[in-house]
Amino acid sequence: MTTLEATVPVVRAFRSHPSSLYQVRQFVRGQAVGAGLSDTATDDILLATSEACVNAVLHSTSRTVKVTWRCSDRCVEVQVADEGVFQRRVPLPEIDNSAGRGILLMTAVMDEVAIQEGTDRSPGTVVRLMKCEPV
Repeated sequence: MTTLEATVPVVRAFRSHPSSLYQVRQFVRGQAVGAGLSDTATDDILLATSEACVNAVLHSTSRTVKVTWRCSDRCVEVQVADEGVFQRRVPLPEIDNSAGRGILLMTAVMDEVAIQEGTDRSPGTVVRLMKCEPV
């Protein structure tokens, strides 16, 4: 992989609907290829971004989901922002079947995951995902 150069953030807004998830993945893949990321890093970023977007689509009342891509040095930062209120809950996989594992999955494949929780007084949840290529 070539060294990633610092770039201006690229921001795209997508309709908050399951049918838009394909477009989100195409956007992220295109950015990753353009940045020269390894296949492994690309796959991890795609998976984590998809999970964050699915959560925004399913659990917020947002009309749009905004995805921001930023490269710097050997690291990529992706932010997924919605207009919703973060619902804190303990996942119960035995009740929810396959649901409730998105945040755990994001933390498993990314170097950093941070969630700025939207509240009733200040709606808008932002999930920040960071992945760095090894030296």
